[in-house]
Amino acid sequence: MTDRIFPTLPQGHQRFSVEQLLIELAPALGLRGGRLHALLYMMKQTAPGDWTNPDREPVFFAPQDQTAEALNKTRRALYDDEAALEAAGLVEKRVKGNGSRSPFGGCGIVFSRLIELVPDLLHLKEQMLAERRRRKELRNRRSTYVRHIKRHLRDATDAALAHPRLLSIIETFDSWPLAARLANMQIEALERHVSEAQALCTTLDDFFERRPDSTAKAAENFPCFIQENNQDSSSVFCNAHVIERSAGKPTHSEFVCSEPDGPEDCLENKHEAESAARNTQFINQLTPERIFHLASDDMQSYILACQDDTPTLREIHIIDAATRIIHPLGINHDAWIKAVSLLGDVGAALCVLLIDANRNHPTTPVRNPGGALRAMTARHKSGKLNLVGSLIGLARRRGQ
Repeated sequence: MTDRIFPTLPQGHQRFSVEQLLIELAPALGLRGGRLHALLYMMKQTAPGDWTNPDREPVFFAPQDQTAEALNKTRRALYDDEAALEAAGLVEKRVKGNGSRSPFGGCGIVFSRLIELVPDLLHLKEQMLAERRRRKELRNRRSTYVRHIKRHLRDATDAALAHPRLLSIIETFDSWPLAARLANMQIEALERHVSEAQALCTTLDDFFERRPDSTAKAAENFPCFIQENNQDSSSVFCNAHVIERSAGKPTHSEFVCSEPDGPEDCLENKHEAESAARNTQFINQLTPERIFHLASDDMQSYILACQDDTPTLREIHIIDAATRIIHPLGINHDAWIKAVSLLGDVGAALCVLLIDANRNHPTTPVRNPGGALRAMTARHKSGKLNLVGSLIGLARRRGQ
């Protein structure tokens, strides 16, 4: 029995969780496969309680030749592994005067240093996860910028494409690294590239705004997107008088129903006409500025960050903000990509804006943003998504 107090793992952690942590961090720690395998093998030969009990210390006592044979290594290779692990601060190599190992005196490969290092390793893991999320966000944004530029160039007239200013923009765009190369870029270089890509989108938007004859058709924007894609599913009971028919009698051929389902003076028809007029007015007023005011405070912050010093708020800023907010909302990257593929960047951005704004809905708040986006994507695919109706409802709640 000893009075010495040994380091222990943080509460809630066991030896197996340290093993998993080392596997996840092996590339960052420079642990190659064979060396990592040797470390994990020696750890597993210690008692799990030695890692959590302050009265005990985890020590691997087996001789080198026996350990080397178990690992299918030469003794020299194992010696190199042990020396490297000690140099990295992961273990302490403690032996007797004659170089032997023994449970008497705690001589062998000692893991107390590794236990003391666990809080730092956990912090490193958090940093790596944050960088991974950041890298995914940056690559997602770059993809958004690529689609935005390609959409503009696809709709540009031949005269615009021959303009020196646009040719310069295209040359810069063509010099961008391929998407596959982004995964291996240093995070600082990737951030710099994405910032330059965002600036190029602004330059391109400026060019097309100053040359109204530069596109063969109007660029995709909120009003035209909703006009082309909205499926109005509103319905009202018809108040027209029902013409009773007796069984076996011929139908009244003079009864002619006008669209949608009742006579000219029915409430349903009046509702449809009023609804269409109201929707058209709302759509025509759906500028990026109005979209900004419909957004939640959180999303407005993202939009302002995307706008940066640009004097004019544009559609790309709304789309860019949506790509940045999906991860804080807990929306899976795959769900976002599927929404973009079916609804386009504008439609997907509006869906995310609605989902985020409705997290605080007074009666039916959105609890699962990722599931909500998948549901909206599915409704769009089946032709049942009513974006304009949802936006009008949001505007009413906002008092706009």
